[in-house]
Amino acid sequence: MKRLSASPLTQAIVGCLSLTLALSVGTQAWAQGRQTGTLRGSAHDSSDAVLPGVTVTVVSQAMQGTRSAVTDTNGNYELLGLANGEYLATFKLDGFTTLETTATIPLGGTVETNVSMQVGRVAETVQVTAVIPSPLSSTEGSANVTGEHVSLLPVGRSPFRIAELTPSLTANTPNNGQLAINGAFAYDNVFLIDGVDVNDNIFGDADNLFIEDAIEEVQVLTSGISAEYGRFSGGVVNVVTKSGGNQFSGGFRANLYKPDWTARTPFEIENDNDRSGDIADNATYETTLGGPVVMDRLWFFYANRRARRSADETLPESGLPFVSREENDRNQIKFTGTLTPGHRLEGSYLRNSTSSAGPTFPFSRDPATLIEPTVPNDLWVATYRGAVSSSLFIEGQVSRKKWGRRNVGGTSTNIVDSPFISVTQGGTGHYNAPFFDASDPEDRNNRQFTGSATYFLPTSTGTHSIKSGFEHFQSTRIGGNSQSATGFYFITPYAENADGSPQLDGNGRFMPVFGNPAPFNLLLTTLPVLDARLDINTLSFYVNDSWAVNDNVSLNLGIRAERVTSDAPGGVPGFDAGTVVPRMAVAFDPWGDGRYTLQATYSHYSGKYSDSQFAANTNVGIADELTAVYVGPDGQGLDFAPGFDPDNYFTVAGDFPAQNVFFDDNLRSPSTKEFTASVGGALGDRGYAKLTYINRRAGNFVEDFVTLDGGSTDVTGSDGVEFGTFSNVNFRNADALYRNYDGLEFLGHYQVASNFLVDGSYTAQLRNEGNFEGEARNMPAVSSAAFDYPEITPENRYFPTGRLDDFQRHKIRVWSIYNLDIGEAGRVDIGGVWRYNSGLAYSITTVLEPTVEQSATLATLGYVDGPADRTVFFGDRGSETFDGYGLFDLSVNYSIPVWESLSPWIKFDLFNAFNNDTRIRWNTAVSADPSSPVDEFGIPTGYIEGSRFGQATSVDHFPQYLPNVDGLRTFLTSFGLRW
Repeated sequence: MKRLSASPLTQAIVGCLSLTLALSVGTQAWAQGRQTGTLRGSAHDSSDAVLPGVTVTVVSQAMQGTRSAVTDTNGNYELLGLANGEYLATFKLDGFTTLETTATIPLGGTVETNVSMQVGRVAETVQVTAVIPSPLSSTEGSANVTGEHVSLLPVGRSPFRIAELTPSLTANTPNNGQLAINGAFAYDNVFLIDGVDVNDNIFGDADNLFIEDAIEEVQVLTSGISAEYGRFSGGVVNVVTKSGGNQFSGGFRANLYKPDWTARTPFEIENDNDRSGDIADNATYETTLGGPVVMDRLWFFYANRRARRSADETLPESGLPFVSREENDRNQIKFTGTLTPGHRLEGSYLRNSTSSAGPTFPFSRDPATLIEPTVPNDLWVATYRGAVSSSLFIEGQVSRKKWGRRNVGGTSTNIVDSPFISVTQGGTGHYNAPFFDASDPEDRNNRQFTGSATYFLPTSTGTHSIKSGFEHFQSTRIGGNSQSATGFYFITPYAENADGSPQLDGNGRFMPVFGNPAPFNLLLTTLPVLDARLDINTLSFYVNDSWAVNDNVSLNLGIRAERVTSDAPGGVPGFDAGTVVPRMAVAFDPWGDGRYTLQATYSHYSGKYSDSQFAANTNVGIADELTAVYVGPDGQGLDFAPGFDPDNYFTVAGDFPAQNVFFDDNLRSPSTKEFTASVGGALGDRGYAKLTYINRRAGNFVEDFVTLDGGSTDVTGSDGVEFGTFSNVNFRNADALYRNYDGLEFLGHYQVASNFLVDGSYTAQLRNEGNFEGEARNMPAVSSAAFDYPEITPENRYFPTGRLDDFQRHKIRVWSIYNLDIGEAGRVDIGGVWRYNSGLAYSITTVLEPTVEQSATLATLGYVDGPADRTVFFGDRGSETFDGYGLFDLSVNYSIPVWESLSPWIKFDLFNAFNNDTRIRWNTAVSADPSSPVDEFGIPTGYIEGSRFGQATSVDHFPQYLPNVDGLRTFLTSFGLRW
């Protein structure tokens, strides 16, 4: 494995490490990002002169004991590592009146409290309000949502669905559970729960390692992100869970649902499919309990979740019914202790076990594709935070996450029971049999060791808060990712009725159509390596300086260095890469009181080293594969024997990752450059508003190159069988591909009255375009066709420029909560959410085999093979637009105290209250028009719309009542106890 020499990267890493050790004063520590908040500010006298020596003490139910700081020679103070919650801050100095103020510290945020102290009696205490909210005091693009607000709103309660409320992101992504943040890849974000990276190693969505009622707060970082965070090009979703307290508290919650409480979509009505199921089969129960083991020294918190779901659902395109089922059990235990004053130790363990039944993919169309997988999933984490002195704060964390899947796929080895894919009938469609092999388990795990030290340094040029740290992150994937139990899968269309719906045989089965030369049919033979393992190791160091120059100007200067290596199986060379990314921000406060601010940031982000992409030269999750074209007689049906005879297929391509796939020595992850400019201000004492412009330029993408000068390889199997000669696939960074994003983000909050608040956000994508998608349904971190056989790959047909798939011009989220106190009769809380999503973009495409002209060109040039099939564009990327829609959701929560803190409650949620059934997507299948003019490569320039083009052919072609949850107007109810 190649090692880096003393390059600028290595020198940067050494420099960062040296500073980390220096600031830690010989103390080893671990910590990750920010799972706590900061209270900072300044103290002045009545003449506006700075006041050094003021003692600032904070106390809170969220904290064990008290914490104190003393203002420095510039009159500034900073209290780090504060758990999110409400604090009482006291300011004391001999000869001056003591001041008190309250401040709510958000997760990962900074609240600024500046005070003006008057000469007065020592015994006198005055209440003041001088708190500057976190969005105005921070240059990061961020939004926070508390668990308390979530409990009163008609919203989803998972981190993904809570984050979807916030600006600068969209759930318009290739795969469920993903977020596209400011135009970045949907798989390239970081989800943190109590500091633990809970991302799925492949798709980048969050594992379900949480219990909804245990979520304390969610923070979403979308721009101007500190150097403390890395391994992403999108953003960060940061979650903390409850920790208990000095008083016993907890609750029981029952979430009830009946499938026919969801209104049917027109597609379900058309196919006469009902939604049926019992409440008992669709209930979720949650229990939480926390409290003291030793007052102010040791707290515990326990949470449990038991969910059962069973419902009739409808498959896309075919409209056939099926029964989905899921059983999920989660348990969490957490302890928080104070070793000595100012030193806190926290440990948590969560186990998540799931068994389910349903289609293999969201695009599966046949009941024969149903599977019954089980998914074991757990994490543990230990965290230390300590104030060594008033100027030095250290943090440390170690964690491990495991995720596996078992019994996923088919069991029959008969070739007739192989899975089939159709790529020309309403997009990608799966039928006939489950994908994958139930006897090939998979594991996706990670380990994390992180640490930091923060030093508070007053100087004559201002006050510095310097944080230096490191992170070691290991991502592990184990498994062969067998595509089927038979060793084969087919890319073959199925027979259709006159209306374009699937034609079924006498046994109710899809009928594959075999033809030569059209429609094209492919047979893919797979040779997986079971239990193959890949480790990707990322070692990062960073320094971040929050520099308060004076009352008007502050800077945030950071740099992060990352070194990434891989340990590949079977003697395959791994990769060894590195990068250095700067993060810089400036804030200007015109009047020096924190009420108005002008901000700008400039940042570089280094994207994740995806397990799927950077395993491309191994058999970890990638089987050896032969692609063959059907040359047999025409026919259709599962009983048409020639279609299932491998001798009737001619091999045209092969993918043997460990033999003909190679990585460039200087291969790096994609990079993103970002600039933002913001203006924000307080709305009196009741709220704030902030407007941000975001510009991102992404490039340096990892691409596969199949070219003549890349050579070819004679491939042999492990048993010595010769498979033939195939073109080499070389992965390297490509500068010719790009993704550009320009957007506006508006974030606002207003407390209309003490019992009525309104929050809102608006995102406008001014531009979200490029010539590289880089991901697709069930295919994260996928390469394009741009550099494969470039002599027959014109840009306008295979990788044109235009609006990207996650383009969404407008997104609006406005929500409010109104509290009505009715005395001894209890309290009523009314929550409302308005959601607006403008229409999404789509392209006119089909999938074609190489034309005669293209094949002849390759043969003349001397290529040993050619592409099997590729997506061809008719017009610009994203040239078409679906329809937009708006939804209104309502919730009513009633609670009544019955004894001390014991309070029963009941909540009613109504989603899509007006039952908006707008068709927001539709079938976009087209085929090439053979009678239309052709281009110089023989590719038709015209197309024919499919028989179902423009029709809704899936349940998700209509508004979803929650992100990634199908159905129109839906009623939910929940009830329980809180104490």
